[in-house]
Amino acid sequence: LRTSPEERIEKPSPPAGRSRTNKWRESQEERKRQQAQSKLQVILFRHKELLKKDMIKKRALLEKELQIEIQKELATELAARTKAERSKQDEVRTGSSKRKSTPVSAPTNLHPPSASKGGGSRPKKQPQPRGTTGGVGARSISPGVGGGGGRKKEKLYCLCRTPYDQTKFYVGCDLCNNWFHGDCVGITEESSRSLAEFVCTECKHARDTQELYCLCKQPYDESQFYICCDRCQDWFHGRCVGILQSEADNIDEYICPNCQRNSNINFANMKNLNGKDFDNLRKLIKQLQTHKSAWPFMEPVDPTEAPDYYKVIKEPMGGFQIS
Repeated sequence: LRTSPEERIEKPSPPAGRSRTNKWRESQEERKRQQAQSKLQVILFRHKELLKKDMIKKRALLEKELQIEIQKELATELAARTKAERSKQDEVRTGSSKRKSTPVSAPTNLHPPSASKGGGSRPKKQPQPRGTTGGVGARSISPGVGGGGGRKKEKLYCLCRTPYDQTKFYVGCDLCNNWFHGDCVGITEESSRSLAEFVCTECKHARDTQELYCLCKQPYDESQFYICCDRCQDWFHGRCVGILQSEADNIDEYICPNCQRNSNINFANMKNLNGKDFDNLRKLIKQLQTHKSAWPFMEPVDPTEAPDYYKVIKEPMGGFQIS
């Protein structure tokens, strides 16, 4: 094939310097794009970190507010429970409830003058007018002191049940706060100054013949939890018969071990233990005390750290009390 001279002429190629310039420009632009992209990534990272810190701060504030709300709710609930327990105890003392934590007959033995058998009103304060003199424990009134304020109400004092007479010497009982003529109880004004205390005969009798409760036959203790038997109407310490205060509210009818020893509750709680049982109990106690999670219970609760603990928990029990 033959070609014309025009076709034989080759097209001019671009100079080498111009192509190098274009490549250099492209590389510069690519480098700028990479730098801009890296700057954007750094800005995004910083912004992300700021957002994280802000979220953590807001979360901490929300958790603190939530904790404060929970503490307030717990405080109100504890106050309501303590109020309910006090109202229950008041109902027991007035005789309106059958089973609560305190015997109804105990206050009479603790404070004999509040339920006097001798008739008449028993004053809880000293006769008016108040004119008291010396004595370490016994209180006395000297004759001829003060006016006749006690006569207006005609309160009766002493064993002879007579109104207050300012011309006579009186001595006060340290338990019932009643007042007695020195002549009626055989105490002179001079001897009253050396008396450490004076207890009338009625209070002495009540103190000596104090009623005993429970299987352990102990006097009434208002700090202990009691449960009443529905059959014999006697009162027992919850710890002596193996019943917690929280369990007593769910018991419809309670029969004490004296009335029915073979019941489901009494058989387990009143079973006589032998030497083998005590050995197993000692091993169990040792395992509990050496457990890795037992350390919070090995020391008594510090009232400075938990001020309401001993108000809510009447009978605290921990590993340090088990022996």
